[in-house]
Amino acid sequence: MSKGKWLGAAAGWFFGGPIGAIIGYYIGKNVSIGRVDQNKAFEISLLVLSSAVIKADGKILNSELDYVKKFFIKTFGSQKSNQYFRIFNKLNKDDFSGKIRQICLQINSHINHSTRLEIIHFLFGVAFADNNIDNKEILIIKKIAGYLNINNYDFESIQSMFLSNNSSNTLERYFKILELPSSASDKEIKRAYRKMAIKYHPDKIQGVSDDIKKLAEEKFLLVKQAYEEIMKSRS
Repeated sequence: MSKGKWLGAAAGWFFGGPIGAIIGYYIGKNVSIGRVDQNKAFEISLLVLSSAVIKADGKILNSELDYVKKFFIKTFGSQKSNQYFRIFNKLNKDDFSGKIRQICLQINSHINHSTRLEIIHFLFGVAFADNNIDNKEILIIKKIAGYLNINNYDFESIQSMFLSNNSSNTLERYFKILELPSSASDKEIKRAYRKMAIKYHPDKIQGVSDDIKKLAEEKFLLVKQAYEEIMKSRS
């Protein structure tokens, strides 16, 4: 089994429900996906969610498709990813929007909160691949986050990580990353920083590829940067 898996064989992950139905649908369409295992069920769910974000604004952009493909190659290897791309191409032509909630609930039942945060971070990366995030893309990611039991504070914190550093509201962005109002006291800021540093520490993400750990490290560094910049502005 490849070391480049987001999850190891997640305890209790199963082929039933909407993921099993989608896998069965493509097997019925004679789309070769190789031997079906627990990890593949999860990985196909990532493709479904990615496809939903890509199609949200009514445009399928090569930059967004390439982001997903490059991510899968880095994470799962080129040989395995080629099987996924055949499914991905089909997903982008088919409509599984009615299955998003059930897919999220199935994911939600079998993976931890830290990994679900990484899914939202990944989806924002897909949406931002063209250096622009459409409001419709934000809405679908927010809906997915809700289905995955990601609260609004965590959602806005991750979203803020993708806002431009050149924004006139940079300080406001840093407060959102720490999930704080701009009126927070120094004590509250320090407390929030410690909490966020624990939440996004790479060590919290277990059994994943180096590429996923890199995403976690980037978020961890952004939390640190947000704290330092806020405190600098108050000195």
